[in-house]
Amino acid sequence: MPIRERNPLLQGSLNFRDLGGYAAEDGRTVKWNRLYRSGTTHAMTDDDLADLERRGVRFSYDLRSNHERAQFPSRLSAIPELHADFSDHEKAPGDIRRMLQSKKIRREDARLSMVSLYRGLPYELRAAYKSIFAHLANRNLPLVFHCAAGKDRTGVAAALVLSALGVPYEVIEEDYLLTEACFDRSCSMLLGSPNTTLLAEIEQEIWEPLMRADHMYLRAAFDQILAAHGSIDAYLHAELHVSQSTVAQIRYDLLE
Repeated sequence: MPIRERNPLLQGSLNFRDLGGYAAEDGRTVKWNRLYRSGTTHAMTDDDLADLERRGVRFSYDLRSNHERAQFPSRLSAIPELHADFSDHEKAPGDIRRMLQSKKIRREDARLSMVSLYRGLPYELRAAYKSIFAHLANRNLPLVFHCAAGKDRTGVAAALVLSALGVPYEVIEEDYLLTEACFDRSCSMLLGSPNTTLLAEIEQEIWEPLMRADHMYLRAAFDQILAAHGSIDAYLHAELHVSQSTVAQIRYDLLE
């Protein structure tokens, strides 16, 4: 029997959860213990890794930039027989540390900057999202994909995958907003570490919108896709080269 647990209590991980259990429009349900999303993995404890090994996680995909991965190496590769993958890039989208370092960030602009960020994520991280779907097409499961906070880059990735599985947008948004429960821990783990003093240097009213999971953010990504392509399926085909037959196979593998 699968472990039916949305949010396992991992000590050193941020925003780790199972994408199983969500109902698709065709009446089937996303399988448990096949797809996971996560934030930071560099602080995972040995017990955390043992938990993931018990869950059978065998593949990981790191959405972070080369700089982020070098500064905070993921511990997932310590899991025996796990295959860790990533994109070789130095793109800054979704790197909250870099966004906070900008001298131009002001309170009135922070939320609008996040809306703009989300409009661009489906295209600026096209190669990474294409790779995640390639893993699914190759049946590289169970798979966990992650970034730093597990909110922006990972949030859009999860939304695209769930959409491909036929999960309604309202449910996808509910999953995205679960990240909001991690707000305090996100601030502590990502920005309150000994390696940065960003929170001490910038007033909370300025940086808080960058750390929030706001329904407007994800909606901006989907609105941009729909305006450009007419549907998520058309985006997947045009931008990520995911065919209808591949979508059918992924649904066969991940729905029950």
